[in-house]
Amino acid sequence: AVFVFIGVLVVMGVISYRTLPREGTPDITIPQVFITAIHPGTAPEEMENLIAIPIEKKLNELGNVKTISAMAADSLVVFTIEFLAGVDVDTAIQRVKDKIDLARPDLPDDLDEPVVEGLNFSTDIPIMRFALSGDPDIERLKSTAEFMQDEIESIPGVKEARIAGTREREIRLEFDLARLAAYNIPIFDVLGLVAKENVTISAGMLEVAENKVQVRVPGEFVLASDLSDTVVLQRENHPVYLRDIATVNDTYKDLVSISRINGETAVSIEVYKRAGENSVKLIDEVKQFIRPDTLPKDIHITIVQDDSKDIRDMLAELENNMISGFFLVIVVLLIFMGRRNALFVGLAIPFSMLLSFTIMSLMGITMNMVVLFALILAVGMLVDNGIVIVENIYRLHCEGLSRLEAARQGAAEVAWPVATSTLTTLAAFSPLLFWPDIIGDFMSYIPKTLIITLASSLFVALVINPAICSVLIKRGKLNFDDSRTDFHPFVRSYEKILRAALHHRGILLLVSILFLILSAQLYGRFGKGVLLFVNVEPRAAQIEVRYPEGTAIEKTDAAMRQVEASIQDLDDIEFILSNTGQGMGSGFSEGSGGTYLGSFYVKFVDEKERTGNTSDLIQKFRDRIGQIPGAEIKITDLEEGPPQQPPVNIEVSGEDLEQLNDIATEIKRSISHIPGLVDLRSNYENALPELQFIVDRKRAGILGMDTETIGFFLRTAIYGTESQRKFRAGEEEYDITVRLPRLSREQFSLLDSIYIPVQDAMPVPLSSLGHFEYTAGRGVIRRKDQKRVITISGNKDGRESNELLADIMPIVDNIQLPPGYGIQYTGDKEDQQESTAFLSKAFLLALAGIVVVLVLQFNSVLLPFVILLSIILSIIGVMWGLLLTRMHFSIIMTGVGIISLAGIVVNNAIVLVDCINQMKAKGLDTTEAVVHAGRLRLRPVLLTAITTILGLIPMAIGFSFDVHTLRFIVGGATSAWWAPMAIAVIFGLAVATLLTLILVPLMYSLADSFSHRVQQRITIGSD
Repeated sequence: AVFVFIGVLVVMGVISYRTLPREGTPDITIPQVFITAIHPGTAPEEMENLIAIPIEKKLNELGNVKTISAMAADSLVVFTIEFLAGVDVDTAIQRVKDKIDLARPDLPDDLDEPVVEGLNFSTDIPIMRFALSGDPDIERLKSTAEFMQDEIESIPGVKEARIAGTREREIRLEFDLARLAAYNIPIFDVLGLVAKENVTISAGMLEVAENKVQVRVPGEFVLASDLSDTVVLQRENHPVYLRDIATVNDTYKDLVSISRINGETAVSIEVYKRAGENSVKLIDEVKQFIRPDTLPKDIHITIVQDDSKDIRDMLAELENNMISGFFLVIVVLLIFMGRRNALFVGLAIPFSMLLSFTIMSLMGITMNMVVLFALILAVGMLVDNGIVIVENIYRLHCEGLSRLEAARQGAAEVAWPVATSTLTTLAAFSPLLFWPDIIGDFMSYIPKTLIITLASSLFVALVINPAICSVLIKRGKLNFDDSRTDFHPFVRSYEKILRAALHHRGILLLVSILFLILSAQLYGRFGKGVLLFVNVEPRAAQIEVRYPEGTAIEKTDAAMRQVEASIQDLDDIEFILSNTGQGMGSGFSEGSGGTYLGSFYVKFVDEKERTGNTSDLIQKFRDRIGQIPGAEIKITDLEEGPPQQPPVNIEVSGEDLEQLNDIATEIKRSISHIPGLVDLRSNYENALPELQFIVDRKRAGILGMDTETIGFFLRTAIYGTESQRKFRAGEEEYDITVRLPRLSREQFSLLDSIYIPVQDAMPVPLSSLGHFEYTAGRGVIRRKDQKRVITISGNKDGRESNELLADIMPIVDNIQLPPGYGIQYTGDKEDQQESTAFLSKAFLLALAGIVVVLVLQFNSVLLPFVILLSIILSIIGVMWGLLLTRMHFSIIMTGVGIISLAGIVVNNAIVLVDCINQMKAKGLDTTEAVVHAGRLRLRPVLLTAITTILGLIPMAIGFSFDVHTLRFIVGGATSAWWAPMAIAVIFGLAVATLLTLILVPLMYSLADSFSHRVQQRITIGSD
């Protein structure tokens, strides 16, 4: 039956592995909800007062909320509600909608329903972007993109293909104010007439000669000229046409963005996938529709983002590391265990992996970089249980038992300690499942994967390994007590060292503890420092250009061209994607917009083709771009892994924006000289000057006008008003917009002299209804937790964020703040504090979980703490590993490595202590039991440690064998990203193995002596 199960397992495992969806990062749903409310033509301060604050008051009643942030801009309010970890996003969205409904009575009546949505890494971020360029005719590029869009959206699994970087067509009615006043035609009447004429109505069915006929009244405009011929009114028996009072233009909306790739005008398409789809397979299908041979010869296609390539490279690198580690493990097993036993143990790896793939497929887990690293970490651990069980079966068979009996008894003898060691490992990793926030969701796939694979390895060790051994194992030489074994000299040396150490138990334990303290102090003084994630060479960079709000797009684009010209001849750049009118984002459509903003996405060539470090290249960007008068420049490297906040992020909160800006300016001035602090900027945006028309309500009332009518007329004249019904061309719909011609809008003197038509009365000049006056307007207003906030952010250059903050905080803390104003350090520091707090708790919980399992295993309170001390002392290896490799202490990676180490280290200690107990049960005194158990478990302890270490070495040093190209590979961005965790486990486990073989026996002996003394005193006291 077991062999039939093996056959089924192999088939299901292979199928599951081949069908597991591939993606770069885990499928994460961020516990955030976004609200977007649009009210065209409304100034930021009005958006704040009319929309942001009423909604904010209701949102504040929500529970399980971490922060509520809002941005009020011209015509727009955007909320970001970050919920606590564990909150279901769909439920949160519904709760937010309910609160908006409660706020509805306090919101403007003409406000459209705010859009409420969440964000999913897998489905809301494009998996592919490509750009079309070569033809300066933007409309031709757009039509080509639309054809491709239809083809791509027909692919099953594609959620959406989104076109960006184009100008939208519109039918524009530009009125002649003089003629409008002369005919005294109210603008409202014209808008209503256009809507009434641009309509098709179905009149029902008629029966004609026993046949039914559909009756329709087709009235929709077919050509723009159809609008010109529309009769507006009759005057003295002569029709007044729309062309008599307005010019009808088939044109485009105002230019708000300019996109280029390598200097050429471009249009892009972004492809989004559905949840659970295989990104690699989906992109391969998309590529079939975007082949260059399917395009006109003068149109070029540039793939801006190809997740399938990144995923393939990333997965191939990790797979090569895993396979290289597997072969290293097998070589060690062959050396120490012989061919046949090495085969029995080695089979645990593929069988455990295949079972794990089957379970992962059933659970909906995708194959991504985090899952693959967890599998690499597990490679060396998968054989641990098999080594112990096969060694024991082999020993009993050599002592004379039959294959079947040896398999049955050998597995039974060590089943409980093997199961316990696996449970302690699972207990160590389990707290990581509850890691909050985005980083926690990202990293939680490590414990999920390890729990699945280690549970699978336990099943393989207890069921499959004994079954195979019962049929195929052969009797050979005895392991450790036979003088002919090659391992015996090493065993004898170990025995001498252990016996000598047992005579100096207390001193050696004290020295070990002191050495731990010394190691920590040495790392604190000579180590590279602490950071959240390790720094890796970026694959791309982001350059932002920002002018004061209101800057014309032509001026912003001139600066963009200047930046582009300064860096385009540098080596190692694959392409430069620029977008004027677009803020932060890695493509055409991400980030905030505005004619005063611009951004570049600079993609570097593949790592193996680079002539230097991309970090140095980014520094060249800074040197070459320099300063542009009136503009702020920000250069950011785009890193792998979960989203990270800026290295320096200082939030100033209060109520008065001018006061906040003064404080922010003072902070910037005070810290701008700090070495290594670059791209220092504030997100305060200077407001546009505001021209207000103050209505004289008394005179307006006498003349039959009201503020709404006057305001609507001015809005239509300047901003434009869209007709209720669209202009239809085929399947596309376009706005019909009414506004003044550009020249009339740009001449302020004309505004005061324009006439407002009045029904059944003479036109009224605007100047008789009020007056214009200049005031200081507001720029973008940002709020956080019901207070206005301005954020000062900065990047690092050559120094770590902790070092920068150590210089920044004393300076900032000395700045005197008015009452009601505060300063908070967020960004990377906030993430570090939260991650450090969680990982510290997780480590303590892991130790507590291990203690509980050990108490149940040994029925002792004292012995678990013997093993626990070896775990704590293993941190000595972590410190020295980081010192020797000159690596930073990565809070995330090294922290997880230490917790992983706790789960790994305890396994060998359990097996050794259990063996000592067995020897004592056979009648040996404590010293002999300790020595004899050490001899018996020496090889399994060394083997399990060496296999785990060798499984991680390819990842730690970035050296592996590519099984596809049959060549060795050195380096790799993915390996560099995970290296701190691998280094922590390798060096920590190396030291822990020494502690297991020497210190655990010493502490066991001390604990046993202490227990005897306590019992003697109790006995004497009772007598």
